[in-house]
Amino acid sequence: MCLVERRQFLFAAAALVAAPQFGIAQERTVRVGALGPRRNSVVLPHALKRLAELGYVEGQNLVLEFRSADGDFERFPALARELIEARCDLIFAVGTVHAARALREAKTDIPVVILGTEFDPVTAGIVRTLQRPGGNITGVFSMQPMVARKRLELLREMVPAAKRVLLLGDGFTEQELESVRQAAKQLGVETVSETFTALPYDIDGAFARGRAAGILAVMVLVSPSLFNQRKRIFEITSQHRIPAAVSAPVWGQDGILFSYGANLAKLYGRGGDIAARILKGANPADTPVEQPVEFELVVYLKTAKALGITVPRSILLRANRVIE
Repeated sequence: MCLVERRQFLFAAAALVAAPQFGIAQERTVRVGALGPRRNSVVLPHALKRLAELGYVEGQNLVLEFRSADGDFERFPALARELIEARCDLIFAVGTVHAARALREAKTDIPVVILGTEFDPVTAGIVRTLQRPGGNITGVFSMQPMVARKRLELLREMVPAAKRVLLLGDGFTEQELESVRQAAKQLGVETVSETFTALPYDIDGAFARGRAAGILAVMVLVSPSLFNQRKRIFEITSQHRIPAAVSAPVWGQDGILFSYGANLAKLYGRGGDIAARILKGANPADTPVEQPVEFELVVYLKTAKALGITVPRSILLRANRVIE
């Protein structure tokens, strides 16, 4: 082989070595499943957006298989099997513990990334520990049961007279509901719980029963089904001048006194980071489950004024945002 031919050969060989980084790796199409309670999830888009930023773009080199339980968590086991049979490279368990549990009990070896809202994955038996999950499941969770306690404390601080609080929950809010009840006992707050079991939820009836019981405020727990009925919930809180506390600004602002919870965009974006690492070969068993590091307190002064509530200066100083 002459010198020129040898140089051409070496150049071509070097190009082939480099190709997986810039061509072949990007051309591989991955199939990502998502199992959740509602198709219009406000959680999953944050993870998919981050995946796209990292090179996995739906419609190009990522095929998304979404299965929705439409609010009926008894459908999760069958839907989990569908995603497993679709031979997904990775599956997101979106929002609820029922999605994560169905995938865990299916005993698949497909990596699962939880985008958890209302449950602690260790307490729920989904992972062994946060630092070393073990098995095929890891992800992120919003610490909702813990954060809900703080939300009740803030409600009590803003509305000292609210010694009886209505809690709106359902089958998706078991851990959060229990956490709030425990916190209420410590704070000297009575709770009136309305736990919906079947769609459509009787929102009007729940508030009527709560008002008859003398409730002076309401906490809406984190549920996709309750989120979908937020318009009616906050029409009632506005009409009857009931202070309302929710988990995040995504619930809206009309009729809400304040929201407090994790920065969802950043937290579930981290779920996209974890998914990308696993798609590139990371082991879920050794990938820590991540928790939020940023929490947001948003106070809606328009609602406070309409309710005749003077928000304490101490709250305003701690708020991330104060919306007039």
